[in-house]
Amino acid sequence: MRQKSTGLRTRWALVIACVWGAGLASLGQAQEGDRVARARALFQEGQAAYDAGRFAEAAERMERAWRLTRAPELAFNVGRVYERMSEYDKAIRFFRIYLRRGRPAGEERADIEARIEALRAAKARQRNQVFTAPPSDDELTQEARTFFLRGVSLYRQGHYDAAMQAFVAAYRFAPLPEVLYNLAVTAERLGSRRDAVDYYREYLRLRPNAPDRGHVEREIERLRGR
Repeated sequence: MRQKSTGLRTRWALVIACVWGAGLASLGQAQEGDRVARARALFQEGQAAYDAGRFAEAAERMERAWRLTRAPELAFNVGRVYERMSEYDKAIRFFRIYLRRGRPAGEERADIEARIEALRAAKARQRNQVFTAPPSDDELTQEARTFFLRGVSLYRQGHYDAAMQAFVAAYRFAPLPEVLYNLAVTAERLGSRRDAVDYYREYLRLRPNAPDRGHVEREIERLRGR
């Protein structure tokens, strides 16, 4: 499933304005003001960590800030960081909090629901190891679909050489990210670590906002021996 990219920066300004404004409404209470100020500092630390690629640190800072404020916009940001890390259950949890408390409507709500569905699919794929369902009909030719499904069946039977041949044939007809992912997993099974890395990188190039991006990046590092 495809979904548009929604980064942290535009929502970041919204979070700060929302929470800081709430703090201004209660400046008569010093403790409340301190709490909001601390949350704002944590927001900023989290954004800096996110921009630097330190996602675990960003998630920790943002989640602490969320616990101080319970701002729905920040719940979105926490979910977004966990999504980037491929921490599927945590991302789904915070996106659901945002849906419940932020009550987005229309296109925005549809986007969040699509993210949750994509995260669920990515989690299931991690168990199945490969994409088991072919891409949509408008992206695959009949020949590509036939080879794709054959490759999945052969992979599940442990016939990795034959599965690789089937996925390569599917890719010739339809060079799609789902096929590349399956090529990567199968290449690793065959001991071709360099090919697996190349396939994974091409998968991320074609699908930069994939919900399993964090997982794939970790796989690339593992295969490179880091």
